[in-house]
Amino acid sequence: MHRTPPRPALSALALLAAWLAAACTAAPSAHTATGAAAHAPATPPAAITAPAGLDDAAFAAWLASERARIATTRAAANQRFADAEPACWQRFAVNDCLHRARVERRQALAALRQQELALNAQERRHAADARLRQMEGKTNATAPR
Repeated sequence: MHRTPPRPALSALALLAAWLAAACTAAPSAHTATGAAAHAPATPPAAITAPAGLDDAAFAAWLASERARIATTRAAANQRFADAEPACWQRFAVNDCLHRARVERRQALAALRQQELALNAQERRHAADARLRQMEGKTNATAPR
């Protein structure tokens, strides 16, 4: 005679479902714990422009301060991920939590990369303008009067 194992009572299944739901929602995910909106870049890439009328030394100082700001923001984004990663391993949905933390880090680093590219373009424009001014000065000095 073949006996089938008894099915668990409905209350036990309900208890298991409630426990799983609580485990999934008890600890905030890395995405919500860090607040993705709170860590959006303060300045959109298109808005990063050098103040007008800077001489070479002032432009270099401004450029260095912008690069330092980007480096600090990048370090903060990497630190948020480093803090979120161990927290994810304590959650029931580890892979989803890690995925969200990685997406947040990737978005923050991509925005910073766009800002770096905008700074590099401004640096090239500034150097080209300086070369043009230098060439104009030479042609004006050698032009017959």
